[in-house]
Amino acid sequence: MSMSSPSKVQGSWRTPNVASIAVAVGLIVVASAIAIFAPQYNVTLLVTVGLSAVAAMGLTLLLIAGQVSLGQAAFMAVGAYVSAILARDHGFPAIFALLAGVAASAVCGVIVGGITLRLKGHFLPLATLAMGMACSAAIVAAGPVTGGASGFGQIPPLSIGGFELVDDRAFAIVVWSIVAVAAGGFSRLLNTRTGRAIAALKTDIEMAEVFGVNATRLRLLVFVVAATLAGLSGGLFAFYFKFISPAPFGLTSSINLLIACIFGGMSHPFGAVLGASAVTALEMLLQNTVARMLGLSGNVEMIVFGVVLIGVLLRWPGGIWSALHRAWPVFSTSRPARNIELTPSKRGVDGEDLLSVSGIGKKFGGLTALRDVSFSVGADQIVGLIGPNGAGKSTTFNIATGLTEPSEGSVLLMGAPPPSRASDLVHRGVSRTFQHVRIVLERTVLENVAFGAYAQGRSGMIAGMFGLDQAEEAATFAKAWRALEIVELDGLAHEPASRLAMGQARLVEVARALISRPRLLLLDEPAAGLRTGEKLKLVTLLHRLKRAGMSVLLVEHDMDLVMNCVDRVVVLDRGRGLMTGHPDEVRRDERVIAAYLGT
Repeated sequence: MSMSSPSKVQGSWRTPNVASIAVAVGLIVVASAIAIFAPQYNVTLLVTVGLSAVAAMGLTLLLIAGQVSLGQAAFMAVGAYVSAILARDHGFPAIFALLAGVAASAVCGVIVGGITLRLKGHFLPLATLAMGMACSAAIVAAGPVTGGASGFGQIPPLSIGGFELVDDRAFAIVVWSIVAVAAGGFSRLLNTRTGRAIAALKTDIEMAEVFGVNATRLRLLVFVVAATLAGLSGGLFAFYFKFISPAPFGLTSSINLLIACIFGGMSHPFGAVLGASAVTALEMLLQNTVARMLGLSGNVEMIVFGVVLIGVLLRWPGGIWSALHRAWPVFSTSRPARNIELTPSKRGVDGEDLLSVSGIGKKFGGLTALRDVSFSVGADQIVGLIGPNGAGKSTTFNIATGLTEPSEGSVLLMGAPPPSRASDLVHRGVSRTFQHVRIVLERTVLENVAFGAYAQGRSGMIAGMFGLDQAEEAATFAKAWRALEIVELDGLAHEPASRLAMGQARLVEVARALISRPRLLLLDEPAAGLRTGEKLKLVTLLHRLKRAGMSVLLVEHDMDLVMNCVDRVVVLDRGRGLMTGHPDEVRRDERVIAAYLGT
């Protein structure tokens, strides 16, 4: 099979988006019907749920990116107070006051995100928790402006285009129109280049950066979007209730938003809408019925609520939306396409070194991991890097890609030092796999492979949300199909990556690396977990890649595989280069036999 052939282009980038639009339209229709025909109490409840859903969608986006915030209510407070103060005390038109409040929340998101996103693990939620507490204290301390702990009222009604939203039913329709548009847009976003990158951040930031994602910038963007949605929710809250105080924006509100996201499903914006609706409705139901039915006083309904929440999560760990999604899957379609090329973007010249490693060494404190290691990978060459455990293969691999700085020596990648940022590596024509499989388990096999083309795309968040990237997405998935055909996994394209065997996951990583059409492919133990037949196919694939003009650096423990596919072998032992030579020379070398191959 050649590296280019007619292939199928899958339509999953199109079908789920149609479903999302249908669900969004359904939200508007149902909410409008409730707003028009339901009693006043239910209309107020409908608005409250909608405002929670807007803020929860932003938090869901954060969770998809692997970020946990316990301070989203603070951004709601910023939006509410800025909007209300400008409209009531400074005479701003209500709509401009609302926009100013949203902008203020976004600015606070930039500031807070720029500080807290440097933190890892549990320090991020703790930092956002502290930020929320500080915000509440600041509101109380600024009593002359904010009304202190008592708050203030007499906030003018929201007006849009000269039409004042004094009617609660009209306000509910506006709020749920915003919910529907946001949910539909963010649902569309998740099926795009940016959405795949956001999901990759949660799995492994280093992996995301290797394929061209500027992780720092994207994480900050997600944080700011979440803050903006929270600010919008807070501003609308102020104009609807016409009274604000610190109480609705405390820690309890932030935790309730997190519960709504978990309850509904942390992997999709519609899960946030479903979670906000279910949690609010359940809380109201329990408050009105449980205490009366049981004849008990106090907050007994919260105990029942906790039991119900635990039961739901035990039954559906991914939340209610994931359970519905499994019960009602969206099937994808396929259509024919033109020939798809996955050959290197630029062929090497005979005698050219794509990778040159000269006398590198690495010390970690007092431990010397590498000493005086030198080798090169030329055009159209497959070079094997072998050695026993602890020989320094992974350290050498990371130095060669610029992920680790050498203590001594030099590395030239395409004739220049490795880039300082991992996200620039793919732009040099370099792609790689990892020693331990790093794929997004929540996504399909095809989506995982499509992520490998991130650096070749140009569409951003706005284009993704409004469907302005369809041509780019079609081309990306065409290449993803072709890459899967090359590794013979196209039959599993629509399977969740979580269902793959280890060997299949390894081949998905290879396909993901191929889609960027690299000049130099770095494979870190790609045969680990492969069966004998799969290893033979991998050897055949490597020879095809070489004939197509791709160079390969292969780190592998399977000696039979290495000896059957490489042009040269670099042997490491105890952090030093033992020898470099043809596979037949390496087989016969007594030093290699003693150090690695055995007798």
